[in-house]
Amino acid sequence: MPETNRPNESRVLIKNATVLTMDPELGDLTPGDILIVGDRIAAVGTDLVDEDAQEIDARGMIAIPGLIDTHMHAWQTPLKGLHSSGWTFDDYQSQVFYLREHFVAEDIYDATLAGSVQMLDAGVTGVLDFCHNVMSPEAAEAGVRAHRTTGQRTLWAYGMLGSFGAPPEDHAWRLNHIRELHEETADDELLRVGMALSSIEFGSMDRISKEIGLARELGMRMSVHQNPPGQIRALHEAGLLDEDILPAHANAADDEELELLASCGGGISFTPEGEFGGGRSMNVLNRAYRAGASPSLGIDTNSRVSIDLFATMRLTFLLMRNVDASIEREAGRWPLERRPGSPTVDPRQMLEFATVNAARAIGLGDELGVLAPGRFADVVLVNTEPYGMALGDPAAHIVLQTNPSDVDTVIVGGVVRKRGGRMTDLDRTEAGAAVRRVRERVFADARSAKGTDG
Repeated sequence: MPETNRPNESRVLIKNATVLTMDPELGDLTPGDILIVGDRIAAVGTDLVDEDAQEIDARGMIAIPGLIDTHMHAWQTPLKGLHSSGWTFDDYQSQVFYLREHFVAEDIYDATLAGSVQMLDAGVTGVLDFCHNVMSPEAAEAGVRAHRTTGQRTLWAYGMLGSFGAPPEDHAWRLNHIRELHEETADDELLRVGMALSSIEFGSMDRISKEIGLARELGMRMSVHQNPPGQIRALHEAGLLDEDILPAHANAADDEELELLASCGGGISFTPEGEFGGGRSMNVLNRAYRAGASPSLGIDTNSRVSIDLFATMRLTFLLMRNVDASIEREAGRWPLERRPGSPTVDPRQMLEFATVNAARAIGLGDELGVLAPGRFADVVLVNTEPYGMALGDPAAHIVLQTNPSDVDTVIVGGVVRKRGGRMTDLDRTEAGAAVRRVRERVFADARSAKGTDG
């Protein structure tokens, strides 16, 4: 157990919670206590005492590891609802993505800050922010600065995809600048710079190879939009596929590609509301899970859906159960019966997707994702009152009964960011004002570019 006698460090003692450690050795504690010293968990157990600690009475609450979103475009936060009626990729391009050209650095800062505050408020302590709206070095720096301001644990993925048809020098400055930004943030405990690779369908394999080569030289994690079929296989055949690349979506991946991911220890980020809204196949997650490719979850385009990872877990669970039921019924098995391998998952696996697997996906599998001594102290307390905890597995309460308004306490790196349902050091009102500022500036610029006031 780590040394706990360090009087100069902050100390927090969570008492009497139902603790879902997500650690197979520690299991669940009902009730249980968590002692946090500095930015780490020092002890998990029962009847813990620390007279110097700030004590949080967590009776009636469930303690879980902080949720981690592994595929989020925070710059789209002010655009919520803009893509709600869209269905195809062309709808997304024409309604949302074209607005990249009208964001300046100030807009990226405000949008990212607003999204990060909303995520923390909703119990999302960690995020892979896939920022494919880096139209200038200043925009990249603004995105990083926003996450530093909020203190969310962030893997900020620098977008390599510029304007369509941009000259080669557009790619060159990105490669140079990401190296500089990586060096500048090397000592940041909460924020790391990663790389959002160019979409393979829009860039040559030579371009992608340069990006991956630089990322690995610098020790950066990567993510890539994986939409058309065969791309995972193409990365493998080029000798580029490894666990440090996280494909998002991967709906068109065949079973062999999923096995290739599993063989190198990799996984996918599944964004159910985005996949469903785009009319994509829903069976990839069942196939990935069975192949051993580690699934994690993301909100994706919050221009379409709300920042609510509880809803994401719930929808993922229902979609995976629906795939199971469809297979059973097509085989003539009705009414459905429980048998080995069916159903594929239960609610606890959904919580694993958003904690244990997500930590692994962002490269912090040994530091995050479970509530155990020595891990980073990213903790969320979910209030089950006034109506009480659901019967059965408390993980099912988290996945099937919880929404962001139930998040009572959020702790990131040992720092209490939300307590009693109220943010402690971030202003929700200011986040809302930031959203309005971006809308006013971006839509005014877009109207001006079209030569219209409407």
